[in-house]
Amino acid sequence: GVITPVAELDPVQLSGTTVSRATLHNFEEIARKDIRVGDWVTVEKAGEIIPAVLSVNLKRRPKDAGPIRPPARCPVCGGPLRKEEVFLRCTAPDCVGQLKRRLQHFAHRGAMDIEGMGEVMVAQLIDAGLVQHLDQIYGLTEEQLAGLERMGEKSAANLVAGIATSKRRPLGRLIFALGIPQVGAVSAEALARHFGSMEKLEKAGVEDLVRVKDVGKKMAEEVAAFFREASTRRLLESLRKAGCNFTALPGELAVHGGPFSGKKFVITGTLSAPREEFTRRIQSLGGSVAGTVSAKTDYLLAGEEAGSKLAKAKGLGVRVLNEAEFERLAGPDSPAR
Repeated sequence: GVITPVAELDPVQLSGTTVSRATLHNFEEIARKDIRVGDWVTVEKAGEIIPAVLSVNLKRRPKDAGPIRPPARCPVCGGPLRKEEVFLRCTAPDCVGQLKRRLQHFAHRGAMDIEGMGEVMVAQLIDAGLVQHLDQIYGLTEEQLAGLERMGEKSAANLVAGIATSKRRPLGRLIFALGIPQVGAVSAEALARHFGSMEKLEKAGVEDLVRVKDVGKKMAEEVAAFFREASTRRLLESLRKAGCNFTALPGELAVHGGPFSGKKFVITGTLSAPREEFTRRIQSLGGSVAGTVSAKTDYLLAGEEAGSKLAKAKGLGVRVLNEAEFERLAGPDSPAR
């Protein structure tokens, strides 16, 4: 439900791709950088992935460049907005924009990984009234899907099969897919590893949650509040009845004394599988994964087109591993991807 302002740009080449949109993060950031409509701006790829506006070229500012003001209501549903720290959040429970974003997040590769359910398909499903609640995707039929634009029988069958396959995803992926505030992919894996089942996580209080490695008080409070919501309980009951996996798989559980016990990893570049898969394997073998390289990093797992993290690791003397070296260290008995 967070309202994230986005800059519409004249297309520009950046790191080998054409960029026409860039995140502005939040409205306080817009005010701090004094970004206005019509400005010439410098754009960078934050973390080598997401285009972001870095600064404004004031010398080229048009005379009629007007300030960007925060909306008073949700731009999608017209519902009320609430300010949370630097963010604006739509509080309307039936906001279509929120539902679309939740379903996109639920289905995307790092979560339930439902092939064929991208942004366009999500919009079609919701606009056609086939999905009004997230869990309803598990009741979709080939006949319903075949009636959508550009969806033949084969595509409909493939999507239904992909939805069914998603029920077997590891618990950590399901926790991440729920979109709990403050909980990213790594934190979701940690919660799955610590509690071992959705049932135990549902019952956990703040005092239980803060015992999980890398879970602070703020995140613990958000998780506990999320599972107290009646809407969350209804959703989980529906997902349980649909047959989604609610128990940690063997590969998600930490191996005490494993080959990566106590080791800190950072992952960069393009690998043969999603980063989330490597993160899960590292954690299951006793290691942990961070987002940035530091003097405390033990290993940098580097794939193709590794960027600034590789240079920083070399400068700090951090050991750099390619996939083959990673597999040798993990050992032949490590959990499969």
